[in-house]
Amino acid sequence: MDTSKGLMGQHAKFADAFEAEMTPQQLRTLTPAVYASAPHAKMSARYAFVPTAQVIETMNQAGFCVVEARQSQARTREPATAAHALRFRRRRTEVLVNEVIPEILVLNSHDGSTSYHVRIALYRALCGNGLIVGDGAFPVWKVPHRGTVAAQILEAALGLSERFGELGQTIEAMRGTLLSVPQRLAFAADALSLRYPGEVAGVAVAPADLLKAKRREDEGCDLWRTLNVVQEHLLRGGVSRRTPTNRRVTTKGIRAVREDVRLNVGLWDRAMLDVA
Repeated sequence: MDTSKGLMGQHAKFADAFEAEMTPQQLRTLTPAVYASAPHAKMSARYAFVPTAQVIETMNQAGFCVVEARQSQARTREPATAAHALRFRRRRTEVLVNEVIPEILVLNSHDGSTSYHVRIALYRALCGNGLIVGDGAFPVWKVPHRGTVAAQILEAALGLSERFGELGQTIEAMRGTLLSVPQRLAFAADALSLRYPGEVAGVAVAPADLLKAKRREDEGCDLWRTLNVVQEHLLRGGVSRRTPTNRRVTTKGIRAVREDVRLNVGLWDRAMLDVA
């Protein structure tokens, strides 16, 4: 099988990824909460407001740049204070096991719904998947809203980035873990339970549908490819299903920031149960 074209395409995607730094204007458009000038009106005087823009500036000075930004769009949330997630990447970083770029995910809100969370994330150039590493493998840092937030987040980012090598070893272990057909179906079934807790019977999505690779490079029975294929289907949607009235529809992609984190972390932790 000639894989040269696939490798060339993947290298091109890596090149694009390293040119992906977001501009302030893009951030203002996608995540207005980053540039909030005050917290939600409901917050008490004890809440120390630290704008996310200050965190970005501190991270930029240390060599990290924002490459992706998302914000919750719920109608009940004020756009200026809603939950938002930023993915940071070192301007000069390594590529783990020839296919993923390590990142730092920072989650925040200005309405009291969450403290600052700092996690390890991954960008897989092959499919554009944005994975988030589970709590069991690498701890999440939770930083309260106080005056030293920016410095603490930078400390957390630097501490987590020192463990990127361990993360590469974990991915290699996943790639070396082969799953049987029943094991892969069990993984997909658990993923559905995670996505639709208590409602799997009514969702009418076959676990096997989550295992259908969208590209040749994802075909295989190892744990790493199984995780990525299931994650892509689960979070991006587009899987065919039947409603209780027997109407055929497709599943929706995940837009909510915290739900994206919950599912990604849950899938990673589930995958770790199968690591050989």
